[in-house]
Amino acid sequence: MSGFHVRPIYDENSKVRYLLLKLYAWKEVELLRLFFALSRWRVMQSAWFRKPFYYALLHLLGTRGITGQATTLTEIEEFIERLSDAYQIAVGPCRCRVGNRNCDHEIMTDIVIMQTAPIWYADLFPQDYRVITKDQAKAICQRSRRAGLVQFIDRHLYLRDSRNYFVICNCCKESCIPLITYRLFKRERFRFLPSASIVQIDQAKCRACGKCVEACPFEERKLDVGKLFATTIHCQGCGLCVDVCPTGANQMVLRANRAHPTRLTKSSVLSMIRSTTPRR
Repeated sequence: MSGFHVRPIYDENSKVRYLLLKLYAWKEVELLRLFFALSRWRVMQSAWFRKPFYYALLHLLGTRGITGQATTLTEIEEFIERLSDAYQIAVGPCRCRVGNRNCDHEIMTDIVIMQTAPIWYADLFPQDYRVITKDQAKAICQRSRRAGLVQFIDRHLYLRDSRNYFVICNCCKESCIPLITYRLFKRERFRFLPSASIVQIDQAKCRACGKCVEACPFEERKLDVGKLFATTIHCQGCGLCVDVCPTGANQMVLRANRAHPTRLTKSSVLSMIRSTTPRR
């Protein structure tokens, strides 16, 4: 039929994708609560169980279904500023904290964005979510950063560098399932989307105080024989180590064009800070 066009399921404006995300949102808290409980099983520390569990159930979901990208505070502020005014922004309770109540951080930090935001503030949870301005969204991220939380931009059905952004998360290491998942399955090479920036360390300025080791929610920093040793090949680019360093030994630089363990399209590295004008 002339002019007939079927959108791929991963298309930003796909109605099927919208319905799938709505179904996920409907049971999101229950799913996150379940995974939090599973992550505490002692058997998860055993490779014979953890590895098949990850590859059978979580690998595809975590790298294509719902996948995140860590940002610095400056990057997330720029991203929010560039969001299209065609869509409203709303904030509600962090789904991870609602599910497991494992920390006392601010709870109203779940910032839904883009064309699927109405799923939360209009369709399913109008009593929990409220529409906010860009400045209010940035203020939430700023408060969260001061509390030591990591800003993530999450995408739904990540295929062929799709820009299906739907939420900005402010994650803590105690409650938030993405960070718990990363630490638990990093040996299985679980990774987020590559960040735009990565840490660079000036060893001459480092005093081996250990503040960055404590701050890193990914557990990718360590002290080695009294000197700082950073596993920068797995740095996720949040910049929290820069925030807490008392000597300025850490700085964020653009990520090198190196191969990434998940083999994701490298054009995704800087896509979070490009214009988010909706496609027609």
